Amino acid sequence: MSRIERYVARLTLVIVSIVIVFILIEAGANYWLLNIATVDEFNAYASVNQIRSRYGDDISVFDQGGDTRSHSPHHYLGYVTSANFQRGENKHNGLGFRGGDVSAEKPEDTYRIVAVGGSTTYSVHVEDYRESYPDLLNDYLHNAGFDSVEVINAGVSGYSSYDNLINLSFRVLPLKPDLIILYQGFNDIDDRFVYPNSRYLGDNSGTLTSAISDRVMPGIWEYSTYLRILGIRTDYIQSHGDFDLHANQSASSSYTSEFKRQVNRGTYPSGIFKEVPAENMLTDNPPIHFQQNLVTMLGIAESHNVDLLLMTMVLSKDFHARTGSEKSKFYSNEVFQSAMAEHNDITRRIAESTETPFFDLALEFPDDPALLTDGLHMNAEGNRVRARLIGDFVIREFLS
Repeated sequence: MSRIERYVARLTLVIVSIVIVFILIEAGANYWLLNIATVDEFNAYASVNQIRSRYGDDISVFDQGGDTRSHSPHHYLGYVTSANFQRGENKHNGLGFRGGDVSAEKPEDTYRIVAVGGSTTYSVHVEDYRESYPDLLNDYLHNAGFDSVEVINAGVSGYSSYDNLINLSFRVLPLKPDLIILYQGFNDIDDRFVYPNSRYLGDNSGTLTSAISDRVMPGIWEYSTYLRILGIRTDYIQSHGDFDLHANQSASSSYTSEFKRQVNRGTYPSGIFKEVPAENMLTDNPPIHFQQNLVTMLGIAESHNVDLLLMTMVLSKDFHARTGSEKSKFYSNEVFQSAMAEHNDITRRIAESTETPFFDLALEFPDDPALLTDGLHMNAEGNRVRARLIGDFVIREFLS
């Protein structure tokens, strides 16, 4: 056997050995995922095809455990919280709002408050719906002697002012609220990570394409369970069970997810952000649409004789530094911090110029990381503090 033939034989043996080892690892990863992994682990690491095989073809969101659908498709909003969803201590009522049952028709002598916003209003990081801030606000007002008050939680994870403009018009106003509390601003930062600037439009098409119900596999190498798990754990690919992949599809001009991934894995700036830094992207895309949407919501509420309370949003400046938590550390990134301050300032200015009721929660909320889960979302105790602060303002300005 010649030297070249020996080399080829050895190379073939190495390649065959690598392939066999990979097949064994892949088989082990598949067995673990399909037979041993918890529901949460399956939802995080399964492929689109595996998710579809287990749960069916409908839009499903798996952050609530996967065994029931917490969100459903909607013809205008893309998705809404599912009616009659229940898992553990969490539940949605028959109208699709988080919390106990309420009547579509407002009962006589009831002062109805509807809390509108995103995940921070829904209160995603508390398992028990009774520890969400709107439910705690309801309890606080009842304990203060205002038994005729009813608070409804109309928060939906991921909703920005674009979504809540529609949510308010089509799902909230039919409830005949006396007061709408709007807690909005952070999700609108995501909608500004658009490049080129010509795609930054008032219909938000630079961020989202149409909602989808039949998600396809993102890439051929992601068919491998082992490589997919490795990519997700190192934050180089997005989990196929992530909310956005099943509720909305990002436009090619949206770079929010890429910025968050780079911040989380410490590779910023790279890729597009070497050419256009994140702060420049936000400067080129000022929050004009956020401002317009707030003004439009105010106008709609006023035309229906409904009071609307504007509030600033809480975002801890140094949650990551003070806690050492790696959880969503991009919330502590200075780009998000600056943008959040910008959005809060817009909310303040709109409230002042329109003489709209306004509560500066960002100023009044205690600077205590023990009340937060990641710098933005609150835990049960944080929700209690928030409910008390907002409750005192509501009593003073609307109920007394």
